[in-house]
Amino acid sequence: MKEPVDHILRPPLPWRRGEGAITECGYDATKVRAISRKEFFRRLKELGQQRAALFTCMTCAETAGRHSTWEEDPRLAMRREIEWEAGRWYYRESAERGERLKDELLAIAALIEAHRDEFYETIATAVSRREWNAQKQAMADKAKQRTSRLRSGL
Repeated sequence: MKEPVDHILRPPLPWRRGEGAITECGYDATKVRAISRKEFFRRLKELGQQRAALFTCMTCAETAGRHSTWEEDPRLAMRREIEWEAGRWYYRESAERGERLKDELLAIAALIEAHRDEFYETIATAVSRREWNAQKQAMADKAKQRTSRLRSGL
């Protein structure tokens, strides 16, 4: 008799943490055995793909490998949610979640309108940090080039 496999928890958007967890294949996570993406990728590394497939839902595994988390790239995480809600993919809970992201985006727009100065300040801080990191990297690259030239005797 085949044992039930572990499913992989789908990473939520930051404002959805702690509510209605689902698996990568669309099951309610409270009704199946589920592991985190981190646990799955550790399992994959330790056991290899074929052995990990014995213990893990393959739909979940393939989906986890295809999609980025919010921490990896927020744009790709949003694209996944948009495609899902817009009906590109069929999921078990599609009727329940069919308008959720739309409502959340409208709420985000309303919050931005109410706190526009904070919104633009947060963006400016991110841009400034990115520019500073690029300058730091350029200085480090220049120093490495100087060091390598000195070592090579040029």
